[in-house]
Amino acid sequence: DCDHYLNNSKAAREAMCFLMDPQMGKKVCFVQFPQRFDGIDRHDRYANRNTVFFDINMKGLDGIQGPVYVGTGCVFRRQALYGYNPPKRAKRPRMVSCDCCPCFGRKKKLDSYKCEVNGDAANGQGFDDDKELLMSQMNFEKKFGQSAIFVTSTLMIEGGVPPSSSPAALLKEAIHVISCGYEDKTEWGLELGWIYGSITEDILTGFKMH
Repeated sequence: DCDHYLNNSKAAREAMCFLMDPQMGKKVCFVQFPQRFDGIDRHDRYANRNTVFFDINMKGLDGIQGPVYVGTGCVFRRQALYGYNPPKRAKRPRMVSCDCCPCFGRKKKLDSYKCEVNGDAANGQGFDDDKELLMSQMNFEKKFGQSAIFVTSTLMIEGGVPPSSSPAALLKEAIHVISCGYEDKTEWGLELGWIYGSITEDILTGFKMH
């Protein structure tokens, strides 16, 4: 946080242990550490320790997708700030039937008929694909802004930048993305990143990610 310091040099590594867990790591949105202050008097007359908030309320919320983001001591997963959903579980493989069942035999005939009907429309498939690609690109630009390199980087699960990008192109895009007007007419502050328009933007941001 802007007015705190990190008094545990191992905190970043401990957060990475949760985020990089091979089984549940990709479903972890953020790792948050409670605030702890030095120099508090023995009776804590001003409740600086926040024991009820951090040690009771936050732990109590663990049963409903975890605690909310409280604005400090937190390590985020980029995909969570980008508004992407966690990866879905792998679907169970469909059962393969034998030819003796009449129901499955009928389904095979229907599928073959469907292929024959759709075969006449194959000529327009290329146009539909181009249109779908264009609409997808427009949606990404409306969501993240008009930076092809940045949009591509949001889709990279392991992070980083597109390998084909040159240092000069990356510098140019970085200057473009950090400009004051880049977020105009995008979803930044509304659906992505920190939510604007409130003095408790941290709580709203946590709710959006939940």
